[in-house]
Amino acid sequence: MKYIWILFTFMLLIIKSAIADEKILSMKCKNLNNTSILNFKINKKKNLYTTVYKKIKKRFIEIGEVVGQKHSSFILFEDKYAYLGVDFAWHYDKNTYRLRPVLLSEGTIKLKKLPEELSCVIISNN
Repeated sequence: MKYIWILFTFMLLIIKSAIADEKILSMKCKNLNNTSILNFKINKKKNLYTTVYKKIKKRFIEIGEVVGQKHSSFILFEDKYAYLGVDFAWHYDKNTYRLRPVLLSEGTIKLKKLPEELSCVIISNN
């Protein structure tokens, strides 16, 4: 019985260390009129941001990957569901907390107007 408790404790320590390795950056972004509000979560493994999620209909859905980043400067991440048929991304400036739209390339659809720049608030940065 003693060995089972030791094994159980050891397994919990391994699981806790695996979970602690992945962190999440949560942010809420909106325009000046509060008419456009977007919530994002970005996973961080070690020192690199990886997968991006956006809140759609009260659920966070994976929308893409981080395609560029610079420590304490910016995060560039794709949004595959913002405009279907267009390579679209968001540029998040860590210094000014601004989220700007970026058109990576136009596909079958040509956008007449990009979304406006948003101001963000960090909800949690584990």
